[in-house]
Amino acid sequence: MLIKSLSMKNFRVYEHAALRFGEQTNILFGENGAGKTTVLEAIHCLAYTRSFKTHLDSELIRYETTEARIGGNFRGDKKNDQRVEMSLSEKQPKQIKVNGALLTSQAGLIGRIPLVCLAPEDSVVTVGAPADRRRFFDKLFSQVDTVYLTALQQYNRVLKQRNAHLNDFAVNGTPVNSELLLALDTQVVKQGAIIQQKRAEYVQKFKSFVYQIYLELEKDKTFKAAYIPAVKVKPGESVEQAFQRELEASRPADMRRGTTTTGIQRDLFLFYLNHQDIRRYGSMGEHKLALVALKFAEGRFLEDYLTEKPIYLLDDLFAELDIKRSVQIIQSLPEGYQVFITSTDLADLRRHGLEIESENLTVFDTGKLRDVAA
Repeated sequence: MLIKSLSMKNFRVYEHAALRFGEQTNILFGENGAGKTTVLEAIHCLAYTRSFKTHLDSELIRYETTEARIGGNFRGDKKNDQRVEMSLSEKQPKQIKVNGALLTSQAGLIGRIPLVCLAPEDSVVTVGAPADRRRFFDKLFSQVDTVYLTALQQYNRVLKQRNAHLNDFAVNGTPVNSELLLALDTQVVKQGAIIQQKRAEYVQKFKSFVYQIYLELEKDKTFKAAYIPAVKVKPGESVEQAFQRELEASRPADMRRGTTTTGIQRDLFLFYLNHQDIRRYGSMGEHKLALVALKFAEGRFLEDYLTEKPIYLLDDLFAELDIKRSVQIIQSLPEGYQVFITSTDLADLRRHGLEIESENLTVFDTGKLRDVAA
């Protein structure tokens, strides 16, 4: 998969811009605020419906305007072309079109454009809370499995209803509707079991990729990942039976606390470096190297399941890395893939091992992209 061209109107700092990209490495350089990351945001929006920097669409609309539009022309590995367009407005819901057809659900875009984004905001995957790691894996697994995505959406919706009902009892003393709680529990059990089983399956596949990649980047240390479900399955028990048992056992505590205390929303994904929890003991450089390995493994995982090469967006790639590690990462960049790298300094890219003069590389000065007719 690659993106051939991108157009933006009133998107962030760009009033108008139109770009045609190279099929391999694309460098976006310029001063801070010039719009390097904005180009990556636009591409990310066309693959995932939203930016990787903000969940607020209103922040993507250019200052003192009320609407923004972006569009991209993509080509798949089987030469199948797709045109993806997104319209943002302060007054209307976001609209997404694929090949001119309006999507009735934003979820219809997920999995169409395999894309890996590595940005400073992704540091939470290794340094952040357990919820940050769950989001990383949920986003990945949802792209390759619509059953997983649907189960996750339904689980979150039902969990929100259940928690609201429990909280109403715990805070306001509102009587519990037993029939409603039973109906909600049935869905929690059904959807939760699907998610837990698929997480266990996909994590095993993901680990095989990330272990191999980390070894390519760092031979002196071992990286390990673990998935620890909150719901423990006993011998001879199905996952659904385990969910039902634990949900019933936790109901008194749930009613006291006004929230659901067991389920996939409490699963743990842990990363270890030399058998130590990297979240607690890893240095900044070790966190960055682990994150690079996780993101490159994400790419291999997507390609394995979707049979399409992903696009790589690498924002501020070399932050927290020494020259040696940077050169190793450049050498490990997948060949034959479309890659985008941002930088404030081309000379710095050379120091980190990138051949700026290569014929396989396209360079954009983002300071000169504004107000190009889209």
